[in-house]
Formats: sequence, C-alpha cells, structure tokens
Amino acid sequence: MADNFSLLVLLLILALLCGKLLPIPLIYHPFSFFAAFCQALARKVHPDPQRPAAQQRISGLLALIIALALPLTLLACVYLFASWSLLIDAIILMFCANWQPYQRQAEKVSHSLEKELTALAKVQARLLLLRDTKPLSRMGLVKALLESLCLRFSQQIIATMFWYLLAGAMGLLCYRLCQVASQQWSVKLPSNRHFGVVACRLHQLLCIVPYLLSLCLLYLQSGKNNSAAKRCVEGEPMPKSKVWLLQQLSTTLQVNVGGPAYYQQQQVRRLRLQQQYEPDIGDVKRLLRLQQHQFTLLLLLLASLAGLGLLWQ
Repeated sequence: MADNFSLLVLLLILALLCGKLLPIPLIYHPFSFFAAFCQALARKVHPDPQRPAAQQRISGLLALIIALALPLTLLACVYLFASWSLLIDAIILMFCANWQPYQRQAEKVSHSLEKELTALAKVQARLLLLRDTKPLSRMGLVKALLESLCLRFSQQIIATMFWYLLAGAMGLLCYRLCQVASQQWSVKLPSNRHFGVVACRLHQLLCIVPYLLSLCLLYLQSGKNNSAAKRCVEGEPMPKSKVWLLQQLSTTLQVNVGGPAYYQQQQVRRLRLQQQYEPDIGDVKRLLRLQQHQFTLLLLLLASLAGLGLLWQ
C-alpha cells in the first residue's frame, strides 16, 4: 500500500516537473478543445437566455452531465484495455498540471505594461481573463492579473495535487473538466447567469480545500507585521473560501484587490479588499516569485511524502 502511494507521489512530482519544463501551448492543449466543445454544446442546449430561469438551470445540469460523461466514459474504457494504467495517469497529470503557459502569458502582459504598451497588454490579457479588458486601466489590469494568477495557481497546481492524491486520475480529470466547463459557462456573464449555476456551484465545492491550502501558503509568505485587508462589502457575494484566499492575497502583497469588473459590457459590482497601497506591475512579478517558491515547497513536501512511504514498508 505504502509502495503504491509512493509511486503515485513520484509520478505526480515527475508530471509537475514535465509540465514546468515542457509546457503544452494553450492553443494545442486538449482542454482547449474541450472548452470549444463546451461552447458548442451551450449553443445547442442554451439558445435563448430569456427562457425561464428553471429551464436554463435544467439545461445547464444536462449539459454538464454530457460534458463530463463523454470524456470520463472514454477514459474508463481506456483503463479497461490498458496494460499499464500508470502511463495513462502520467498523461492526464501532464495535461492537468499545465500551469507554465499561464505564467508566461502573465509575464508577457507585465513586459508590455513596463514598456507602456497598455493596448497590447489588454489584448494579451484576454487569454488569462474572462472580463472585458478594454475598459481596464493600467492599475485595473494589474489587479485582474493578480487575482487571476492567484486563483489559477490554486485551481491548476494545488487542486491537481490534492484531487490526484485523493481520488486518482479519474477524480482529477473530473475536477479539471468541471473547472473548464464552469469557466466557459461562467455565471459572471449575463447570458450564463442561470445556465452556468450548476457547473459553477460544483466547481466552487471542489475548490474549497485547494483554496484553503493556497491561503495557508500565502499566510506563511506574509510578513508578521502585515495588516489584514479590510472588506468593503458591495455587489454580488462570492464563496467564502474564495473571499478568504483573495483577502490573504491582499494581505500578503499589501495591495488593494477586488472591485467592479465588466463582463459582456455590463458592470458587475464585487467585493473590495482594501490595503494601504494600490497594486503596480512589480506586484505581479512578486506574486510570480512567491508562486515559484510555493511550487518548490510543494515538490519538497511531495518528495518527503514519497520518502516516508518508502521507509514505512
């Protein structure tokens, strides 16, 4: 049992390192094709946002079942005929832990902002942000980058580790498919306000523990004298775990985050987290460095777990 667990942990470490050293471009990534499938499916089952809310929620539930059932059934069939299931696990892990392209894209946006190429930075940020980037100021774009990087690292690195060790490759793939579906059918978009509720709620539930783990890592990296971020409650509520994570991000960096955002040219008022400084481009670089330290620490913890498992035999 311990030997099998150690092997899974070592496989996870190898996949994370491969994902960092040999990242898959987003345009060719399998989840990009799944995202396109989700968009096409939504056009079929959700043609009219003016339908009754109950009908839209039922359509969203059925669409999510179809979107998850097809790939998971295919994966189960592959496992039945595969002679070495760990190879399939490794492939799924490499797909799910593909964080490096997002980091590189954030670095490109930062570089453009440093050169005062704000218009170019807004175009580049579209690969990272769901919100409308055109009305964003320089500071607003930095805020959006900080929030996106924080949430994506938790969703794609910490959650990948957590769900693979807890539920195996099948559970991890189910989580990642749900994440992509919830992004494509985001309730932040007015057209998906009811249609995407089921996918959004399920994704929020699956992210509770990864968000809390990410919060703990940020807490360890924050200075002892950092003051807690003040909440200015306004607009639509967010899940508590997400609020706590963004609040810790604000506390660790000592900058303001949150506030209103535009989705499909409509303003959505959100929670503001107030600190003593407004964010700047240097804070994006600082967060990327902190996440690199987190990544290294997590690899060391996983290696320690694998070593303890081997010693336990």
